[in-house]
Amino acid sequence: MGLFDKKYCDFCGNKIGLLGNKKLEDANMCKDCASKLSPWFSERRHSTKADIEKQLEYREQNKTSVASFSVTRTLGTASTKLLIDDNARKFMVTSAKDLNAANPDVLDFAQVAGCDLDVKENRHEIRQTDSSGKSVSYNPPRYKYSYDFYAIIRVNHPYFDDMRFALSNGYIDVGEQPMNPGQSAGWSVSRSGFNLLGNKIDEYYRCVDCGNEIKAAVDAMRTSAAPRPETKAIDIIRAEADKLREKLQAQSVAGNVDPNESARLMTLQQSISMEMYRQPDNADFNAMLDEAHSLALKINSQLQTGMADSQDTQRYQVLMQRITSEGMVMRMNSLRSAGMGAAMGSAMISAMGAARPLDPADPSGGAVPMQQMPQAAPAPVIGSQVICQTCGATVTLGKAGICTYCGSKIV
Repeated sequence: MGLFDKKYCDFCGNKIGLLGNKKLEDANMCKDCASKLSPWFSERRHSTKADIEKQLEYREQNKTSVASFSVTRTLGTASTKLLIDDNARKFMVTSAKDLNAANPDVLDFAQVAGCDLDVKENRHEIRQTDSSGKSVSYNPPRYKYSYDFYAIIRVNHPYFDDMRFALSNGYIDVGEQPMNPGQSAGWSVSRSGFNLLGNKIDEYYRCVDCGNEIKAAVDAMRTSAAPRPETKAIDIIRAEADKLREKLQAQSVAGNVDPNESARLMTLQQSISMEMYRQPDNADFNAMLDEAHSLALKINSQLQTGMADSQDTQRYQVLMQRITSEGMVMRMNSLRSAGMGAAMGSAMISAMGAARPLDPADPSGGAVPMQQMPQAAPAPVIGSQVICQTCGATVTLGKAGICTYCGSKIV
């Protein structure tokens, strides 16, 4: 096929103009179809036709979420705003006036991973002309400063990882007065002193306040008392685990176990097990649990279509390591305060302390073999109510002798 041969869109079938081809790995896409993709998506060039078809299907479903979105708060000082629907616990970031036409991505509070504030400083030297007409520096050198502000909302989403948008309409010139934008915890500046530039300094401060307000709102999404994951992610994880367990049992009988599916089941089981650590009065720790659950779902989806993203996997491993170490301490304190004695705490630590962070690429999952977990004595009777020592769930013991939630062996 020649360079100037006619090309047709593999999605709508229309002819593609000379400069209108949006190339995929294995297909061509016209600009009209490309405009239907998420504005935060940046991997089109490295996507396949099958990948894009899935996203277009998701984007079509997103229209229903946009139609039911009811704005309760609007945050932002530039054209792009953070819109929040507190009642439905959803949000979007967009500059569109007609939401239905623009179809901005609607995300759930549970998909928030964090918020970063970014300020770009630009320094331009002021020079003078000497007696010979040559441009020279002042002594000491003098500079003009300007700043540009951005918010970056990090999310767990199948098609993008963050939503970066401007809080200022271009650079804000503040003259020769350098500002202190601060670090990732927020922007902190001193408002004392005489401001020769007046309104320009005020504009800088408005962006500072807006950035901190957005960060606080996003952090509140993560740490707010959301419905427990049992009603959302955990139910999905348990259902997926049940299906996978049945599939792997059939594969085991046939003598051909898929290592990726085995690793994925271990991911699900470890996420379910972590629910035993949930603390009703520790929002930060529970938010970390929720993020781990969301990442587990994302990694599962990635494994179904190929390899898991290395950054997602690394973040999941870090979270699981923190949850295990911090959760053990809180669990021990809880047991001691409940008067259950140090022996129970020691048994739990010996059981959980040997666990390694999960590696989805490792079919063993890095988990402690279930037979190494301490067992209750005497053995429970089939049909009796028992508490799983791995995930803490109360279940009716069946003939298989396993926990119906996490799949751990009970007897």
